[in-house]
Amino acid sequence: MKLHQLILLKISEFGEVMLDSFFPAKYPEARLWRNLLGTGRSYTFSKPTFSTILSRLKKEGFIERTDSKRKAVWRITQKGLKYIKEEKLREPAKIKSAADGITRIIAFDIPEKERKKRRWIREALLELDFRPLQKSVWIGMSPLPEDFFEDLDLLSLRRHIHLFSIDKKGTIDAP
Repeated sequence: MKLHQLILLKISEFGEVMLDSFFPAKYPEARLWRNLLGTGRSYTFSKPTFSTILSRLKKEGFIERTDSKRKAVWRITQKGLKYIKEEKLREPAKIKSAADGITRIIAFDIPEKERKKRRWIREALLELDFRPLQKSVWIGMSPLPEDFFEDLDLLSLRRHIHLFSIDKKGTIDAP
């Protein structure tokens, strides 16, 4: 995930933020921001870089600034929330469950006008070790994580998805 996307996501989670609250005079922001943004110790950024990203996000209409420049409070806009929702399409669930021996078949019928969502679900299923039987029918041996179902709800896809579990296997004998 790119830094501007991560910043936008965190602003949406916090509701609103003040730039100065993260950059006090002695700049201990590195540890604070690494914790908040989930970046590693090796990642470096500066107050001017951060300010530039906020300005760009504001220019694009994803966030808005209130109050004076010095005491600015930043919050996400409806356009920013929509962007986050659409970006969710590019970031499939990554938490895998261990195979439990139960075969699961997922079938979906997502309309053509929502092809980005079809692409997202295929990428998410691949990431979760499912494989295609057909373009819209997939099979896997692991339970689906709760995040996957939350993403389906966020993207309004539940009504297009059918999940089947096969816990008893048999054979078909030819007559």
